[in-house]
Parts: sequence; C-alpha cells; structure tokens
Amino acid sequence: MGKRKKIGVFVANAHMDHPKKIIRSIYRYFIDKKVDIHFLLGTESGSFYHGLNDDSTDFDYQYLSMFDYARFEDFDLLIIAYGSLNTFQQLSDKKSFLDKFKDIPCIILEDNCPPEIGINLIADNYNGMKQCVEHLIKVHGYKDIVYLSGPANNDDAAERLQAYLDAMIENGLPVDDVMIEYGDFSEDVDKQVYALFENNPHIDAIVSANDEMSTTVYQICERKGLKVGKDIAVTGFDNMRFAWCAKPGLTTVEQKSSHMGRRAGELAMDFLNGKEIHSERIPTEFFVRGSCGCTGTKRTTSDREENKMEHAIEEMRETWGQAISGPMALREMIQVSEDETAFYTLMAQMLIRQGAKSSRLYLQETPMVNVKHSPWVMSDKLDMIFEQQGANFTIYGRERAPEVGSGEGLIPKHDENEDSHLYFSYLLFDGSRQYGILTTEVYYKDVSTMYLYTLEIGTALHFRELTKRSTEDRERMLEQNARLNLSASIDPLTGLLNRRGVNEAIGRLIAINEGQKACIFIGDLDHLKQINDTFGHGEGDFAINAAGQLLRRVVGDESPLGRIGGDEFLGVFLIDDDQDAEEEVKRWVSDVKLSAEIFNTVSGKPYYLGVSVGAHIFTCNSGTAIKELMKYADEELYVAKKSRRASVARETVESTGAFDIDDALFEDLDGEDDE
Repeated sequence: MGKRKKIGVFVANAHMDHPKKIIRSIYRYFIDKKVDIHFLLGTESGSFYHGLNDDSTDFDYQYLSMFDYARFEDFDLLIIAYGSLNTFQQLSDKKSFLDKFKDIPCIILEDNCPPEIGINLIADNYNGMKQCVEHLIKVHGYKDIVYLSGPANNDDAAERLQAYLDAMIENGLPVDDVMIEYGDFSEDVDKQVYALFENNPHIDAIVSANDEMSTTVYQICERKGLKVGKDIAVTGFDNMRFAWCAKPGLTTVEQKSSHMGRRAGELAMDFLNGKEIHSERIPTEFFVRGSCGCTGTKRTTSDREENKMEHAIEEMRETWGQAISGPMALREMIQVSEDETAFYTLMAQMLIRQGAKSSRLYLQETPMVNVKHSPWVMSDKLDMIFEQQGANFTIYGRERAPEVGSGEGLIPKHDENEDSHLYFSYLLFDGSRQYGILTTEVYYKDVSTMYLYTLEIGTALHFRELTKRSTEDRERMLEQNARLNLSASIDPLTGLLNRRGVNEAIGRLIAINEGQKACIFIGDLDHLKQINDTFGHGEGDFAINAAGQLLRRVVGDESPLGRIGGDEFLGVFLIDDDQDAEEEVKRWVSDVKLSAEIFNTVSGKPYYLGVSVGAHIFTCNSGTAIKELMKYADEELYVAKKSRRASVARETVESTGAFDIDDALFEDLDGEDDE
C-alpha cells in the first residue's frame, strides 16, 4: 500500500470573509478526493480582538509560530494563503518564511513568489482597482480622491495602490503623499482614516484597498455627520459580507475568493497526479452599489444577496450561541486542574460536544515563552496528551504520551481509498506562554467556533500550569520545612544528631522494632580537658569530631547516633535474634578500640585519641524509658573509663600526611569545624 497524499494549507484571519471563503472552497473541493488536508490556522488580525488586548503585536506574534509546527508533518504539497498572513509583510521576512518550506512544492495565494519556491495564484488586483477608480472619475467626476492602502510590500496591496496611482495620473489628477495612508487590511485603521480627513479637507471619495477597512471608513463618516453615497463616496475591494449588508451597499471589486480556493485545489490535484502546473491570475468583477453615489444601477442588493445576508446573520447567531458554553467548559476544567486525567477528559468531552469527529492534543515538553523580536524556542518533540475518535477517546497524560518528532506526522494515517479527511490545527497559548496545538477534524462552518474554544483551552492550560506549580511549591516548602526540622536536630560540630534528635530517633527505632534485642551505648572522648588545655580548643573540637566519626563508622549509618554533651555520644544499634547479644556487643566495643588505634597510628596528631564506651543490652518495648536505659549504659561507661590512658600526650609524633583510610572516614576533620 502506497503513502496517502497529504496537503498542508496555511491560512490566517479565519474569521474574516475572504479567508473563510478560501477555506470553504478548498474544503468542499477536497472532500471526496481521497487525500488528507491539514489546515494550519495562523495569525489573527487586530480587528478580531481590538479592545480586548492592549498589545495586538503580542497576539499576532504568538500566532506566527503556528507554521513552524509544520516541521512535524510530512506534507506532499503546501497551499499557502500568504496574503492572509498579514504580519509577514516585509520582503525579507517573506523570503525567510518561504525558505523554511523550500523542500516542499508550494502554491502561493494572494502573493507572488520566486519560481524556485512554487507557483502563485493572485487576483487581477490591478485591473479591478483601476476600473473602480476610473468609475469614480469618469462617471461621477470626482477629483479629490484619497486612498487607504493595505500594508506596504504586500503584493495585493502594492498592485491595488499602483492601479489607483495610474488611474489618477492618466486622468490628470495629481496625487500627494498626504492622500495615501497605509493600513493592515483590518478594521483597526481609525488613525489612518482620521489622518486622510485631516490632511485632505475637500475629499470627494475614499478608495479603500479592501472591504474590511471600508467598515471603519463608514463608521468615521457617520461620526463626522457625512452620508456615504451623498456627501462622500466610499469604495472597497473583495465584495465581502459587509459590502452587501451595508447601508448604502458598498461599491467594490470581487476578487472571487471561492474561485481562488477551488483553483488552488485543482492545481494541487494536477500536481499530485504528475501534471505540470503554472501561475495564474484570477479575474475580478466590479460591483456598483450606492456608496459611490450611483442609484438604480446595474448591480444593487439582490434577492440572492438578501438571502445571503439572512444566512450570515443566522450563522453568526449559531456561532456565538455555541461559544457561550466555552466559559462553562473552562470553569469545569479549572475545578479539576490538579487531576490530570479528569482535566483532559473534560477537554475531550467538550470537543465531542462541539462536533469534532476526531482530535489530538499535542503539547510541548515545557511551555514556549515567546517575546517579541526573539526567535522561537520550539521543542524537538511533541507529546500527544490525548486522542479522540468519535465518541471514544484515550487520555495518555504526560507519563504515557506518545512522542512525535520532525516529519512523523500529526494527523492519523488513513487508507488510500478512504475519502478525504480534513483537519484544522489551532495554536494553544495564554499570554506569552505557548503550550502546543490542537488538531481536530471539524466541519468548515465550525472553524470559528472551535477557535473560540481553543482560546479557552489555552487559558485552562495556563491555569493548570499555575496549579501544578503551586502544588510543587507547596511540596517544596514541606520538604524545606522537613530539612529545617532536621537541621534543628543536628549537632553543628559533628553533623550527628543532637540530644533532641537522637532521643527522637531512638524512640522511633524502639517503637517499630517491638520485641527485638538492641544495645544502647554512651561513648565518651577521653581527656578532652587535657587536649583543650595543652593543644588548644581547635584541637579539642577536632578530637570531638573525630570521636563522633569513629563511632559512626563502627555503628553504621542506619543506627541512631548523636552528640548529647560536650564530649559524650549516645547511640543504639539492633542485634539480630540469631546472634549472641553479649558476644555481639563485646565485638562492637572491640571494633571501637581498634578504630581508635588505627586513627592514632596515622593521624599525625601530638596526642592520642581515646573513646570509652558503656553499653547496655535491652529488648525493644514501646513503654521503655530512654533515661532508664541511659542510666545502665552510664554505669558501664564509668567502669570502662577506669582502663583509659592516664594521659593523651605523645613524646614524639611521626606525621604521615593525608589521612585516607576506610572511605576517607576522617579526611574532612581538619575542615571549618576546627575553629
């Protein structure tokens, strides 16, 4: 079985009329073509969230990274609606952007591209716009015609601007710089429209490079008390929904978005079938309505357009009606944010309710923090957190998540003979923190609704991250408190337990070893006062530390041991039931003496180190009083001290250098504790 063909479609501003028509026509064309289509939805124009976000560039900046996720796919061909990627406006940026996909055949829409990249489909912007401007001049006799252009260096915008300039010059009408303002093809052009009015007090007409910006022109004319079509003429380009909804209807140029999308699909199929394809111009059509001053002309609002208007209003109601449940789903996810399975289960169920035939959630290992003017920090792998098919879904979570690497593919594999599957991917982010993408199989009419849901999902993911971080902080605090409690139980000179710590440790050992034999012992450093008086307190501290480490080495790391006074140590060790308790204790005391002899042989100190030990055997019982046991051990210590050296001083000392024996038991004894 051969590899099923897969086409990627890059498109942005999916809520706007022109891109929506392209999406719809591509979707309809491919629905029965037995190939898979993967739409990657990119940046939204500022008009979509104007007033909701104070910094639109941050919002756009996040969306631009969507197309970098294409590295995880295995596309056979790309259709790039480049004109809708409205932030990639500089020529150098366009080249850099397209170079990322130079190894994949491309069909570029709404913009020109180098032949080595692919072919392009672009509307006949020039002739359409020139016909519009000449209509204003020749039919209405307007002279003071100003122009609201699209972005500089955008090919569509540049061609339309050139048509305006040529029409004006050819008809003997001069054009000054103040007669042109540059917008971004969105409604967010209030500043530019006001500038045109301020710098051109005798305006006859405003020509807008697209219908989206014309909506703002209408609004500002109304604020100024000007009636469009009577006091001033307004024209647009695109023939979007607003053009036939507006009062009066907008005179405009239709660039036949649906035809462009369908033609892109046809050329894509020709290419996949081995046919040679070439760049094309899509014809435009001039629509005359009341905004230019015409009345009773050849194209006014028709019954068909009235029906389209009613359909559009109904579609908008349905979209926002569905969107109301988004905040409810967000609230539910937030309530269970600490429970990974419950959190993603609610997310999957929400997608099913919204008509997703299938979906996959891909998250980066750690959120990508995007700051303007800095490069992306994209993970090499994506984790598939859950996948859904129909009413069924599987939650993998982070621990079991299948990893997807470069070129491995983001959508499910399908049989060659299946009808097309069409997927839409949405970016998931909140603020500057980007989490990954949601890839879902939905009907093209639900694209806008699903976009609103993904904004909610991004917020939910951010909340889950904060909750997880809060939980980790709480656990870290508990761990720190435990360490603080431990440090309160530690003797700073020797690093052993202090009196409080060793008493608690012995109590715990006795409680959990009920009925087992054990030995409690008290160790005492011989002649500490003599060491202090003769060699100084630094040497006294050294000797205390050495005695403690010597006892630790002999008793083992698992047995409680602490310093309970100036030169006294208290400890307990367990005795196995199959051992002779008295013989085991004798052996242990003998090991203490042997360790002291080894130390004295190699220490290089001008004194002998001696440790006297008193030991008492007992049976663990939760009612045992440690003080009583210590009393018996102390009695044995008194006996042991009678056989200690009379003096610690040596007459001669042979230095042996570094002390490194039995895991460097005493190698750190000359450290900072010698003060």
